[in-house]
Amino acid sequence: MTVAVIGTGVDATHPDLRGRVVRGKDFAGGTGGFGTRDGGKAAEQSTHAAGIIAGTGRNYRGDGVYGLAPQAKVMPLGVYRDGKALPDPTAKAIRHAVGQGARVIDLAVSFKRPTPALRSAVKYAVAKDAVIVAGAGDNGKEGNKPTYPAALPGVVAVVATDKKGAVWTSSHHGGKTLLAAPGVSILTTSGNSDYWTGDGTGFAAPWVAAGAALLRSEHPRWNANQVVQKLIDTADRKGSAGHDPRYGYGVIAPAKALADRAAPPASAELSAPRRHPAATQAASADKTDGDESALVTIGVVAGVLVVLAVLAVVLISRRRPPSDNSHNG
Repeated sequence: MTVAVIGTGVDATHPDLRGRVVRGKDFAGGTGGFGTRDGGKAAEQSTHAAGIIAGTGRNYRGDGVYGLAPQAKVMPLGVYRDGKALPDPTAKAIRHAVGQGARVIDLAVSFKRPTPALRSAVKYAVAKDAVIVAGAGDNGKEGNKPTYPAALPGVVAVVATDKKGAVWTSSHHGGKTLLAAPGVSILTTSGNSDYWTGDGTGFAAPWVAAGAALLRSEHPRWNANQVVQKLIDTADRKGSAGHDPRYGYGVIAPAKALADRAAPPASAELSAPRRHPAATQAASADKTDGDESALVTIGVVAGVLVVLAVLAVVLISRRRPPSDNSHNG
């Protein structure tokens, strides 16, 4: 299972990522898509995401960072120039990811408004049955306005939670958010075979992308709607019943999602129960506009991988003092 990570390039030489990164592509002229990074503020953004998704833990004789889906592949697609993500290159990267067969896309970018090309690309990816994930945004203290592509129909917008399970104070929240995931003091891979601790919805979204990759590998016939619905159905509920304005439908619980093997409804009808809300938004928008290897993901083993990921983070955080950083979804 390949997860496309759209943002910066990824440092494929990191011991915890070696063999997990497939050749990507640069769409902005500022970051090579494979094994390189640009020099901007968020230059290692996708390297951080890659560790959360597919870190193998091989560094330090097995005490490195374990991702949630350590046998997944990461396809880095660069859309940064001079340290800034660009929306139209992001649109091209989304279409390329779909064309290359990526069934899960992690969008490590955030814009104040979408371009027509970005809207069209997301709609195209939804129609092609891709699970599209993005951090909801890090503007919770700065007006809490929707950010894009997270707020576009069909995108799974992810809220960040802190160590106590509460919504991170800077996380965007609201009606378009779907799920929550850990996004504070997240230790993950960085450049030069190093590690980084950061906060942000961009650190939360990769957990959801990795969970979707595990489910798509375990249930290859499930459509994107069913995959996300399973993450919703098994999430740990927080806040009010149903959709909570801060937590969405709850904090993802990947082990529970894998253990619950019952297939959610595959119906594309809007009236279908347990319909994936993001896909429902996409279908509603359409009416309004007129318009490689299998993962080892059987329930028990997947549960062990989740535990290993948590333990690895704890071990490394105790062994070396991390630096701090944050970035937007």
